[in-house]
Amino acid sequence: MSTVDAVLLLSHGSRDPRTADVVSELVAAVARGTGPEVRGAHLSFTAPAPIVALRQLADDGFRAVRVVPLLFTPGHHLTQDVPRAVAASAVTSRMSVSVAPELLAGGGHQRDLLLAALAGRLLQAGAGGHVDGLVLASAGSSSSKARRCIESLAQDLERFHGVPVEPAFASSGSPRPAQALEALYDRRVRTPAVASLFVAAGRLSDSVVVACPDVPVAQPLGDNPAFVELLVAQAQVAFASS
Repeated sequence: MSTVDAVLLLSHGSRDPRTADVVSELVAAVARGTGPEVRGAHLSFTAPAPIVALRQLADDGFRAVRVVPLLFTPGHHLTQDVPRAVAASAVTSRMSVSVAPELLAGGGHQRDLLLAALAGRLLQAGAGGHVDGLVLASAGSSSSKARRCIESLAQDLERFHGVPVEPAFASSGSPRPAQALEALYDRRVRTPAVASLFVAAGRLSDSVVVACPDVPVAQPLGDNPAFVELLVAQAQVAFASS
């Protein structure tokens, strides 16, 4: 088989089938934006695992693979689980494997794309110009570096929309979404909305909806065009240098 580049979109994985569905949609969308082969894998719960996917790519004759984790922050999954999976696959003697950084690592145009994707989902949720404050809901992490990444994005979102923004964490750390809403109300916000920093719907994004009744909650980013463009940018870094 001829040697070509390939992209492996790597999600956290979920028992919720909606996650796998979204990753499949993103595989198709990124393939349209990059040209090379694009496949998907999941760190947990859903097949294929990254070890299996990388070995299959090597067996299929690919020689330069870019792994694009669908992870926003440099938490444990990105710094530990992903490199361990690459090492355990034992394919680096047969093909070059590069790993893209977290999705919040890029500045400039890449950050603008993420802000645009969040704004697009807010508009779809009915959070238009009348909104005077936002909660930025994310999964959360025990990593202080990861938390700082979310707080930095909240500051950028505040400048982008010109309204107060409070970060919130659905699974680890505080404030939780309901607490962040209360903090906005304490800042005299009256018509808040929730921006969702999730790739796909699942248990955590559903918990944000439950915690924020009667408030517009944006859908996860999914195949939003600006988010897809961000993933394409993450994938193409390796191609530019290969």
